[in-house]
Amino acid sequence: MLWPLLVAACAQLPDAGVPTDGGSAPVQIDSARGSISTRGVAAILAGLKARAGELDILEQHLAIEQAIVGSALSAGNRVLLLQDGTATYRAMFAAIASATDHINLESYIIEDDEIGARLSELLLNKRAQGVHVHALSGKAR
Repeated sequence: MLWPLLVAACAQLPDAGVPTDGGSAPVQIDSARGSISTRGVAAILAGLKARAGELDILEQHLAIEQAIVGSALSAGNRVLLLQDGTATYRAMFAAIASATDHINLESYIIEDDEIGARLSELLLNKRAQGVHVHALSGKAR
């Protein structure tokens, strides 16, 4: 009875479609704005190759990511899971108050109530202070 299992275990793996003829397919890189041109990919890879000896694997990965995104990545970010509305609004308002360069805010619904008015006032004040404010809401009510 064990015999069929042993034979099945020796079966050949399916072809994954990886070229084995020594040639390589052109590299395609997609960014948030769509596919990067062949010339753009070549420039990214050439720039990375020129610095390859001085970069470790993480630095190489970051260099590729930054080239695709078109801007520097930032380190030192953190995530905090917020459990309820009170904690969320307190954290949002504190983050907005401390912003010095830009604010990116996306919300599904912004209510026309005391909290919505406070949020609007904070964002308008920050914009008046020269902070770039980019806010999206799926629905205002």
